Amino acid sequence: MHVSQHWARPSDCDIFLEMNNGRILTLYEFGRFQASVRMGLWALLKKRKWGFAVAGTSIRYRKRITPFERYEMRTKIATWDDRFVYIEQGMFKRSGECASHVLFRTAVVKGGRAVPTAEVIEALGITTPRPDPAPWVKNWIDAEATRNWPPEL
Repeated sequence: MHVSQHWARPSDCDIFLEMNNGRILTLYEFGRFQASVRMGLWALLKKRKWGFAVAGTSIRYRKRITPFERYEMRTKIATWDDRFVYIEQGMFKRSGECASHVLFRTAVVKGGRAVPTAEVIEALGITTPRPDPAPWVKNWIDAEATRNWPPEL
């Protein structure tokens, strides 16, 4: 798990004096970038001319983060499958309460196509077994597989 400490800048907040939901997603992006540097993925992406894309997300907002409030961001790999790596992230207040929690479906890409996850795992030298997803993560993955694309709006 990658853990980083932050504080909410006034520019992160909206007119209701709480962190803006769009900004929260951007900050989670920074957290994933920091974690990718730490695990060696960033160097591998540069070396192989790969990219890193978000293919889906599910987020819950539960507690406000207000200007100048300190919080901790936690990032971990929830699981992976043949095409995607599922990354779980949370923002925790100093009290320990979770302010928001998100699951990202991500992919390493080259030429607009997902690089097989097995190739990425091997290139990173990861030998530990794939983590078993929490039941809610598995349910979300299964539900996403039934979703029509493109949507019929």
